[in-house]
Amino acid sequence: MKRTIAIFTMLIIFGAVNLNAQGLKIPGAADLSKLSLPTDKAQFEKDFLSALDPGTDLGISTDNLTKLADGNKSYVSDIMGILGGKDSNDAKLSKLTGKNKAWKTAVTGLLGDSAAGKYFTKIDKQLQGFKSKYQVAKLFL
Repeated sequence: MKRTIAIFTMLIIFGAVNLNAQGLKIPGAADLSKLSLPTDKAQFEKDFLSALDPGTDLGISTDNLTKLADGNKSYVSDIMGILGGKDSNDAKLSKLTGKNKAWKTAVTGLLGDSAAGKYFTKIDKQLQGFKSKYQVAKLFL
């Protein structure tokens, strides 16, 4: 009986150690073998812009929608330039991170905290399909 309990205890301990050893893997820049534009650049740009489209259901004024659309076009154009550049992956990652922060700050300044939060939530959902189609899109939002 003692032997059975000892074996059972060892199995539980071994199982607990194995379960604790497994963790959630968060994609990082190292997972992106090369930070470059996908082969279909035009489709990538079109998909990215459409993923950033806020639609009309958030209650954003027409004037702010126009400003947001212009800012998004500029943001996507900058991203295309960075990804199409000849910099190292580290330099590209640094530039992308800076552009992403600047874009979020600009959107928050334009829409305010509440509306910007709703917008970011909405486009995060819209970016999910974009992220599965283009590996490099994991870096956005």
